[in-house]
Order: sequence, then structure tokens, then C-alpha cells
Amino acid sequence: MKRNSFLGIAILVVVVGSIIGYFVYASPQDNPWYGLSCEEMFDFAMSPEHQEITMEQHMEFHKDYDPCIQKMENIP
Repeated sequence: MKRNSFLGIAILVVVVGSIIGYFVYASPQDNPWYGLSCEEMFDFAMSPEHQEITMEQHMEFHKDYDPCIQKMENIP
């Protein structure tokens, strides 16, 4: 009985850890522009990769990219 409890707890820890790890580290794959500077985001917007992202990713990209556009417009 004690052995089964220990095994069950170990399996639960691995499953919960895997789920948490997936959500913590999934961001960069879902958002290929994650961590890019404004100039790099501009390059990404002009690249063929930008055409391959889903519509949801496209909307998320512009939420991150639009402030960069506004900064560039305000530079004299």
C-alpha cells in the first residue's frame, strides 16, 4: 500500500510538472517574435515567415508591434 501511494504521488508530480513546463516554455514557439527588438520585429513583419503565422498569431503580433510603429513615427 505504501509503495502504491509513493508511485501515485511520483506520477502526479511528473504530470503536474509537465503541464506547468509546457505552459511556461510554450510562449516562444507560439510567438516567434518573442524577445525581438523593434527593428527585428520590423524585419519579421517583412519576412515570408510573417505570412505563415495564423490569424490569431497575427493579431497578437500586432499588439506587440504597434507600439514599435508608434515609437518610429514619433522620431523626427
